[in-house]
Amino acid sequence: MLTLPYLYFVGMQQLAKQLSGEERIYLGVRPYGFHAGNMSSLVVYPMLLCEELQKVGKEPRFTFYLFINDWEQDALDGPDLKKFPFNVFPKKTTLQYTPFKKLLSVVDYWEPVIAAEVRVVEKYFPHVRVRTVRNSSMKHHPIMKAYLLKTLQFPDEIAAILKETSKFDVSGSPLHFAMAVCNACKQARGETRVIGKPRNERIWHFCQYCHTETEGHYEDFDYWFYHKPLAVPRLEIFHIDVCITGNDHLVESDFTVREKLIKLFGALVNPFKTLYGPLVVGANNSKMSKSKKNDVSVGYQTMRQLIEKHKYAEVVKVGMIQNIL
Repeated sequence: MLTLPYLYFVGMQQLAKQLSGEERIYLGVRPYGFHAGNMSSLVVYPMLLCEELQKVGKEPRFTFYLFINDWEQDALDGPDLKKFPFNVFPKKTTLQYTPFKKLLSVVDYWEPVIAAEVRVVEKYFPHVRVRTVRNSSMKHHPIMKAYLLKTLQFPDEIAAILKETSKFDVSGSPLHFAMAVCNACKQARGETRVIGKPRNERIWHFCQYCHTETEGHYEDFDYWFYHKPLAVPRLEIFHIDVCITGNDHLVESDFTVREKLIKLFGALVNPFKTLYGPLVVGANNSKMSKSKKNDVSVGYQTMRQLIEKHKYAEVVKVGMIQNIL
């Protein structure tokens, strides 16, 4: 089903030789802020891939799907994030309901900003298209519904995959990788269950914040959906051929995790390829991360020069910028 991962600049050159130019390419982002790591994997590497394709005599006609993860949590919380990084839940709510600068949500502010950065590829390659897709817009798709319900019903199986593919332990409780958002207070903390017989499932939710107990159809709720199992329905719904992401996901064993989750869900996905860009770190050598407040904004031209100068490196430090100016 899956090929071996394509790593960094050399992997990109190898990948370009195998593509037709018509592929559907997966990009994903948490829609709050846009740092150097995002610039590397969402803008620089797509641009370089298009250029490499031209070098081997093919016309880039890719469709880049920029998945806006508004079902991501506002911040991660849990009993012990270092010891049990998979026993997590939103601190309060999802980005879909996180207010920002008097707008409905942080997503409303950052989605157009991020999309404008990524769409630079369309200026250089007239046959390439970038489509932005919010996760919440897929809620009513039958594939998304089926896999979200499975995630709610079988957290133990998902936890076993995460445990066996990583160096971290998984506690028995709390254990969930999806949760309904409370319809009363819009918080995503509490307990969510699937009740009823197959094909007539209903959602029961108890909110930890306002103590509201709600029962309704799947469609009556919005959701927090942990990004690892959430990747699977997006791959299937959009018939993805190639994923471009950062090396931090390779380090977290996401390549193997996706393969096992695809089998668990019985997903019908294309035999896709994954291209990993280098891990981008700050001057303190820590991974570029918005959630850990270790993020630096870098323009396209500057980040491209940095990537090209260190094209064979697994790790690129933003502190190196001073050496290329």
